[in-house]
Amino acid sequence: MVRLNVPTWLTLARFAAALAIPAMYLLFDRPAADIAALTVFAAGALTDFADGQLARRLRLESRLGAALDPVADKALVLVALAVLLGYLEQREWLLLPVAVIFVREFLIAGLREYLGPADLCLKVTWTAKWKTAAQMIAIVALFASEAAPTQNNVIVTAGLVMIWLAAVLTAVSGIDYLQKALRRINGGQAQ
Repeated sequence: MVRLNVPTWLTLARFAAALAIPAMYLLFDRPAADIAALTVFAAGALTDFADGQLARRLRLESRLGAALDPVADKALVLVALAVLLGYLEQREWLLLPVAVIFVREFLIAGLREYLGPADLCLKVTWTAKWKTAAQMIAIVALFASEAAPTQNNVIVTAGLVMIWLAAVLTAVSGIDYLQKALRRINGGQAQ
């Protein structure tokens, strides 16, 4: 039987946050829904930093936690982006970067599934960590722009710039993972 530790519970909390974000728009009128979604997303994003730090410091790293952590990140980010596409005033500027993020995440998930236990060649890289951080910062800024009592073009612009930067980092890390996976699939050494 698998015992869940605190870092794994924090990872599972991100899945709950991903479900809670759209629920905010069912439960509250705007802008209260925007404020609640911002709060839930920010709390979920903080668990991404906390779970890894705790797991390493307390030596509670587990295979389950390692497997669930990137999936929880993807669930939180992708659900939040889907909600923003529905509610953000400047959503047309989100279409391409969000498409890049969705395609990359599904491509890498498919490659990991295909490679099975051999997916060790697709370990998390620093570029992937930076892209997740950029995605989360962008999403916080975009929710904040909607939650602000008056339209704040600086926050909107910062969020849009960050989401485009995140899309570039997402594409770069996706290409890196794809190359490593193809080398593995073709029998070469993945680095």
